[in-house]
Amino acid sequence: MCVSYFGFCQLATDFDEILPFNDDLAAVKKDHQWGFISKKGDLVIDFRNDFVLTKGEKGFSPEFNDKRCLIKRLKNGVYFYGFINEQGNEIIPATYLNASNFENGYALVVVHLQDSIGYNKVLKKALRNSKIEEYIIDTSGEIIKYLENPINYTLPKNSHENPPKLRSKFIAPHRVAVLKKDMKWDIYEF
Repeated sequence: MCVSYFGFCQLATDFDEILPFNDDLAAVKKDHQWGFISKKGDLVIDFRNDFVLTKGEKGFSPEFNDKRCLIKRLKNGVYFYGFINEQGNEIIPATYLNASNFENGYALVVVHLQDSIGYNKVLKKALRNSKIEEYIIDTSGEIIKYLENPINYTLPKNSHENPPKLRSKFIAPHRVAVLKKDMKWDIYEF
């Protein structure tokens, strides 16, 4: 309820930090957790601690881009990244080892893949080939482009501090630069 005194109306109170609106939502911080408010001042996404914080002009905070916000979930000592929508629902499951924010309708993601390559009878253990690959996805989570840069990668235990770095970056709409193993850049159109 809004009670107006002298032409002012108080919509919401007691936030530690409030950021400007982006995608019709503003990030608000309270007690080390973030949430989002609408332009009416309603808390539309409750306070939580699974948002990925992005460095911006005002420090680190969560942000919506293309109606998606990056989140992370800790599973067996490893963070996996996914996206929520403007209602706070996980719309793209947290299955990626790293991900970028959406930009012009697309995001970069790192996928962990394991293939069984045999079995060691002495150790009684499956032998696996483990690698990471990067892809471009759209806002529905559909893979748009494979970025042709697989890297052998063993998933470390308790690696939540340092996810594998993205080796690709958007450089213009529908253009992505990919850092190859020889440390040279290729540019792709998608």
